[in-house]
This record gives sequence, C-alpha cells and structure tokens, in this order.
Amino acid sequence: MIDLSSCEEPENDVLRAIFERRSVRDYKDEPVSDDLIRKLIRAGVQAPSAANKQPWRFVVVKDKQVMKRLSDKAKELWVEESRKSSNPDLIRMAQMVSLPDFNIFFDAPLLIMIFSHPDAFSPHYDCSLAAGNMMLAAGSLGLGSCWIGLAAPVERVATMMRELGVPEGHRLIAPLIFGYPAKERQKGPERNMDVILKWIEQV
Repeated sequence: MIDLSSCEEPENDVLRAIFERRSVRDYKDEPVSDDLIRKLIRAGVQAPSAANKQPWRFVVVKDKQVMKRLSDKAKELWVEESRKSSNPDLIRMAQMVSLPDFNIFFDAPLLIMIFSHPDAFSPHYDCSLAAGNMMLAAGSLGLGSCWIGLAAPVERVATMMRELGVPEGHRLIAPLIFGYPAKERQKGPERNMDVILKWIEQV
C-alpha cells in the first residue's frame, strides 16, 4: 500500500480547509448574512465546467417555513418510494424521515439549492464542483455545511419549483445547508487510505 500518512497534517490554508471540512447537522439559531451568502455563491461559480457552460443556477432560501414545506414534501415522497421497494436501506431511511419532528434540513438557517441549466454538457459534475467550492468556502468563513441528498425528490413537484422560481428543464443537483455550528468542530471519521489501485512510474 502507498503510504498517505505524510499528507495528514495540512500545510497551507487550502489543505486545511479540505482536511477540516465536516458535514454539520446542528446549527445555532443565527442567520447567515447576505454578504456571506454572496461570497458562498461567488466561490461556487469559480468552479470549472465542461465546455465552460457554467450551468449552475442558485435558489437561496432563508425562510424556515418554506424550508419546512420542502422538508415535509421530501419526507412524504421518500415514504411513498419505500412502500414500493424491498431495499432495507431505503426502508430504514424512510422510517427515520417519517418521524414528525425530523427536518431534513436540520433547522439550518440557510438553504442554497444548486440547479443546472438545461444547456449543460455535464451538469452533475459541474454543479457538484460548485457545491464543493461552496462547502470549503463555508468552513473558511466560520460556517458549517451539509449536502442534503434527501431533498432530491422535491424537484419532481412542479408547484414547489414554480414557487422557488425555477424554470422548466432545470434539474436539482445539490441542496446545501449552511449556518453557524452549534458545537465545536468534531473529529471526522477515519479515512481509508488503501485507495490507490495502481501507481505507475515512468520506466
């Protein structure tokens, strides 16, 4: 196995932001300023994109009632999906989200949804890169973040998409929450370092 342990201590600000990023699911009841939101989005649009299409489009939600409606609808759709499935992971997940007090956005003060424009060459790659930039930028600004995959089904609800101002043909790629973490930065899970399939040196 190639030894990756020498990379464990970050030696500059970029590596430190990458190494220290955590998914945060517990936030202070404190709003994120519009100035910080603009910085997050600006970090997102610096991502590379195939053929320079820059397909990302953003919906910013600070209204917790809107976020709750989105959460409730996503939960409903996951439970419906689980009834048609024998996948034990999906069934367990549906049981979790069906709890009345469970909010898929963890009561975060800010939701930014990244949609892809229809004229995109590789929308999932491009918008995922934008999301990664935003999550790393959040950490550098003292914010926590988390990608909420559970929100994915709401893109199928046309009335909600209209409410959010999303034109037809746009696809939801990355629903991200942000806020000030309620707890000190937690230690992340141990990373598997046995990940290199082949290391080919020039002969």
